[in-house]
Parts: sequence; structure tokens; C-alpha cells
Amino acid sequence: MHVTEQELRDEIAGEITSNGGRITFERFMEIALYHPRLGYYTKTPRIGRDGDFFTNVSVGPLFGRILAEQFLKFRDELGNPPDFKVVEFGGHKGQLREDVLREAPDLDYHVVESGGTIPDSITGCVFSNEFLDALPVHRVKVVGGQWQELYVTTQSEGGCPFAEVSGPLSSPRIEEYLRDLPAHLMDGYTTEINLRSWDWLDDIARRLTRGYIITVDYGHERKDYFAPHRKDGTLLCYHRHTQNTNPFDRIGAQDITAHVEFSSLMERGERSGLVTVLFCDQTRFILDAGHEIIESIASLNAGQWSPQRNQLHQLMHPSMMGRAFKVLIQRKISHT
Repeated sequence: MHVTEQELRDEIAGEITSNGGRITFERFMEIALYHPRLGYYTKTPRIGRDGDFFTNVSVGPLFGRILAEQFLKFRDELGNPPDFKVVEFGGHKGQLREDVLREAPDLDYHVVESGGTIPDSITGCVFSNEFLDALPVHRVKVVGGQWQELYVTTQSEGGCPFAEVSGPLSSPRIEEYLRDLPAHLMDGYTTEINLRSWDWLDDIARRLTRGYIITVDYGHERKDYFAPHRKDGTLLCYHRHTQNTNPFDRIGAQDITAHVEFSSLMERGERSGLVTVLFCDQTRFILDAGHEIIESIASLNAGQWSPQRNQLHQLMHPSMMGRAFKVLIQRKISHT
């Protein structure tokens, strides 16, 4: 174990002690990923072939080219306002911005990293790519026909310093989120609740004067998210391109994610004056937004391998990123 991992474990254990013996999983995940010195995302995440996971951006510049076309289309639809800007969350250290501006150099493009300053007023497009799935989540489980929250506590046996223990829900907002699910038929069912995605969308909708929000992420609509075959939830950890479901392993040295439940985002957006324009998988989005780019790739050296064809294959193939990633586009016409 690295010294920094042990130090982070000690930090978490200290917080558990100071909070009466347990903390929410949301708080544990926040510390593990975003501790200002020791968290996974505070350090440089290992992305790409030699890292922990691939992203749309690490595949190559094609995704940025396609997004540039979409951003320009949005700007045109809004009447080319002089204050049109693109605001990206989860900025991949500026790589996507670089790819987009190579295709559309006149775009006013801002990247907001974790804890960064968000413009007070936005006309244009807010874009996030694998941002919401990395927000800290609550974990809940049906015990005896009732929803219970899973908290993190310390333990001295079994080789792992932390364990989960169930208790009452920590927030009435979680109860609201779970209200329509038949808990009496779901005993033992475990899932994740991402309240921070609601807060983020509320905040962005308030700042957006008019324009679009594009959310690209792993996830499902409600009926699929809470399907019986997902009775253990969607929480996954990534380390050197391998998946596991143990968030208490390699703390600070592995990514922790949970899939996005998109139906609640659409409903939440409607409350804030957002209209759902499109919800689909990434393959359809790329076909719609990048059809001219796809045609040019297909006609160039037809039938032969090329880096662009390889990138397109990875982004669109159902067994790779094409079906796993979903794309939600919401629009705000004016202040509500």
C-alpha cells in the first residue's frame, strides 16, 4: 500500500470517529475522489491505454470534431449571439477543448474543473462528459421491505478498515427520490442516489439564460436503472482497465463511479424550465451530429484502415462506447 493511500484511510477513519462512528457513503466517496491533496481526481487521473480507463476524449480528436459541429449548429440556431459560449464540466485537463477549437477556433470555450468558478450568466451550451457519474452518491438498500441507507463505518477485522452498516435515510430528498419504487417487492435491492446531479442541474438551469445542456455519460432511464437484474446497483471501480465493486480497495488510487439515472434529470430539468430535445445512445447522437464528418471519413481511402475509422468504430460500436454512453440534450428558451 502506498503511503498516501494509508494517509487517506486515516483521514476517513478520523472523520468517521468525529461523526459518531459512521458517515454516509456519499461523504466517503467525496473524500476518496476529491480530497484536496490525496483524492483520486486531485491527482492526475490515469486515462488512456496506460491508465485506468478510456474516455471519448482519450480515443482521439474525432469526438471533439463532432462536438464542434454541434456547438456551431446550436450557435446558429440561437441567432449567433455575440456572448455565445461553451462551458464544459469535467474538462479532461483541456484535451477536449483543444480538439473542439482545432475544428472551430472562434468558439468562446470555458472549462470548469472541480471546484472551479462557473459563469453567473450563460448564453450558449453547457457540456459535460463523464462528469455526473463521478459525483458522490448515497447508497441505499431495501431491508425488511423498507429503504435503509448504507453508511461507512470502521472495522478491525477482515483485512479492510471499512465496512457498510445500514441505518435511516440521511435526507428526506432520498425518500422523495425513492417514493414511487415498490420497496415491498425489492428486499435486498441495493442502488445509488445521486442528489448532487439534481443540484448541479438546478444550478446550471438557473445560470443558463438561453441555450442548451448536453450531458454525455454512462446511464439508463428509470425503468432500466431499477430493473431486477441491477439489484446490486451500478457502482463500479476502475484500476488499470479492470473493474471491481469494492470501493474500500485502493482508496485514492482507483476511480469510483455510479451510472446516471436520466429520467430524473429530465423531470428535474422540466421543473427549471428545460425542455428535453433528445435522449439517445451515443451512436445515434454521432450519426445525427457528425454525419458530414462520417461521410468524409467513409469516402477517404474507402475500405482501408485509418486512425479516423478506428476512432469512429470505438465511439459508435455497440459493444464499445456506442450503446454504453447516453446523450441527453436539454434546451432553455428564455428565463422562466
